[in-house]
Amino acid sequence: MCLANAYDMESKKILMENTKTIEVEGDTVVLTDLFGGVKRIKGVIANIDLEDNRVIIKVA
Repeated sequence: MCLANAYDMESKKILMENTKTIEVEGDTVVLTDLFGGVKRIKGVIANIDLEDNRVIIKVA
């Protein structure tokens, strides 16, 4: 199983650990974790690194 951690591009703060799905709804990135927790973040995906399992989000 491949899960990722999502980070804020500016602060480098972790937004969600064990992220299993990422959806884009307009100007919102919707993150869902392994346990079904959901976070909606205004912003855009800046980078996805599959080797390091990192998603970088530019928060608006």
